[in-house]
Amino acid sequence: MKISSFLDISSCSNRSVFPDKQQALREMAGLLSKNPASGEETADSLFAGMMEREQLGSTGMGDGVAIPHCRLPGMKSFTLALTVCDKGVAWDSIDGRSVHIVCAIAGPVESTDEHLRLLAGTARVLSSGKARYELLNSKTDFAMRESFLYHLSPVTTKHSKKSRKKLLIMVLQEEKAYNDVMELFLEMGIEGAVTVNSDMMGPMLSNVPIFAGFMDVLGRSRPEPRMLFTLIPEEEVDSTVAAVEETTGDLDNHRGACIIVLDAVSVRGSLETL
Repeated sequence: MKISSFLDISSCSNRSVFPDKQQALREMAGLLSKNPASGEETADSLFAGMMEREQLGSTGMGDGVAIPHCRLPGMKSFTLALTVCDKGVAWDSIDGRSVHIVCAIAGPVESTDEHLRLLAGTARVLSSGKARYELLNSKTDFAMRESFLYHLSPVTTKHSKKSRKKLLIMVLQEEKAYNDVMELFLEMGIEGAVTVNSDMMGPMLSNVPIFAGFMDVLGRSRPEPRMLFTLIPEEEVDSTVAAVEETTGDLDNHRGACIIVLDAVSVRGSLETL
């Protein structure tokens, strides 16, 4: 995906003032419509699309961020709009905080996968305190846009099917780590992954009386680990592991997560979702 073409400078507003969420959505629709990718869709139809999505649940993701979005039949491609609101807007966010950064996304109805990757990538950027700080302190529309694109740059297109594959196996005991990794994979355009719910050694042995005295060593927590299997192009294994460690921390010094990479002697078929 050519992210830079989605966020035109004309769709960026460094300092906005909105009296309420509805007016904010209307203004964001106007910014979205300035991009030629909006095609046949007008500011009014973009506003209606985002309002319809908002009725399904607030797009205020917390930490002062909202990502309203929609898919419409008249869109030629994706378009983004980005703004910073100094005074904040009430958005029914999950943490109850006012919204100061709004990134709106609109795209074609048929482009579900690309829309999800772009949405995940945007959410990942705006969940970063460093990225939010840079956006809130940008002095110009151009500086704000460049900062956003810089942090969004890890979003990639689908991997080449001709690349030699490696089998990557992960064990994640923490639900948050699992959710973060799945969001990361979506952002990176990884074509598919399989997850298996499993059990750890400690909780299993806690049900065996003879081992009860060892539980202080093995641990008394009852995590709900998941094993994750996916195929990664050989040349991208290191960058994928590094990206995961940005979420989990250094795996050599972090309990509760493990990555194993194996040679895949023969691969036929795909892990892509049906």
